[in-house]
Amino acid sequence: MARIRTIKPEFFTSLTIADLTPEQRLTFIGLWTHVDDAGRCVDDPRLIKAAIWPLDDRTAADIEIDLKALTELSLITRYTLNRKRYIAVTNWREHQRINRPTDSKLPAPEEGDPTPPDPVTRYESDSLNAHAHFSEGSPQERKGKEGNREGKGNPPTPRQSSGSPAVVQTGERAIEDRMTDAFLDRFARGNSYKRRQVRTTIADALANNTDPSELWRALEQLGDTSKPVTANTLQFAFSKIRGSYQPNNVIALASGQPLPGPDTTLAGWAAVAASFDTEDSA
Repeated sequence: MARIRTIKPEFFTSLTIADLTPEQRLTFIGLWTHVDDAGRCVDDPRLIKAAIWPLDDRTAADIEIDLKALTELSLITRYTLNRKRYIAVTNWREHQRINRPTDSKLPAPEEGDPTPPDPVTRYESDSLNAHAHFSEGSPQERKGKEGNREGKGNPPTPRQSSGSPAVVQTGERAIEDRMTDAFLDRFARGNSYKRRQVRTTIADALANNTDPSELWRALEQLGDTSKPVTANTLQFAFSKIRGSYQPNNVIALASGQPLPGPDTTLAGWAAVAASFDTEDSA
């Protein structure tokens, strides 16, 4: 049953919302009227399409793509309990003030487990698959990457950018894992950061030869302002810090020279960068 909800003016100037397409933004708003008074609903793109886009030429596959984008930005949580899938809008009570709310009949997110990635592949209906956009890891793409069970086809190779070697984890944890853990340890409380999203963004930045110390400064900016960690918000943070960022300081730290003014965070990640440079040269 559709419900009356409110929308704040800040929605339209949010950097997080700016990362969404117009269709994804409308799906997010439509979800508010579709979920119950606790911000929860059944996770089925076909039902959500029928409730939010009943008269538009959009398929359940299109809605699945919208939901995946909302999940990656931590705007919704998708979870599973007893093999049933559910959605909960993140920070629901902070955004909606409901007079005499009805108790939810659906389980809370903390009662379930995170929904496995790429749930679009679980549907077999023609209406879904006819217009589906294949995501990385879908059966059609995996067939070309991994071959069949008889060993035909090319084996999967590590992701790498042109001109930079793929990171191979040997013994010690990769830098993106350590940087992700450090970020979440510092900023996860009170925010809705997802480890997978944060780590993917960090790994992509490092694969593009981003300096680790500069990357950490950008992550600090996002964490201090509770902004989501995405490629777009990271570029925005880079543009703000590069005016004051001094590469010579990183070189001085890596070589053991004193740095004007204390900056223990920058020193730490400069040392990490130096250690990886040493390993690569060896």
